[in-house]
Amino acid sequence: MKRDNITRKDLRKQIFFDLGIPDSLSDKILNSFFDIIIEGLLRDDEVKISGFGTFKILNKKERIGRNPKTNEPYTIKKRKVISFYPSLNVKKTINEKKE
Repeated sequence: MKRDNITRKDLRKQIFFDLGIPDSLSDKILNSFFDIIIEGLLRDDEVKISGFGTFKILNKKERIGRNPKTNEPYTIKKRKVISFYPSLNVKKTINEKKE
């Protein structure tokens, strides 16, 4: 099964087609948008975008894992991960989409 990820180039292209904004300006808009989300996460551990969803930083504790090839245990260090929780509007739109 092939995965079709959306790239920044795809986003810039879509902004151009939808709004007619040149690539250079679209790139600045995208970079600014992502920077705002990252800065918000660093500052507050959470960013809510009304009508879209919430990005949250979760703290994962240190734990014991296993190498699946050798079955040897090893320690997985504590880390932070970003989780996304979609809004009800997004969930509704996705669930109503015909396949």
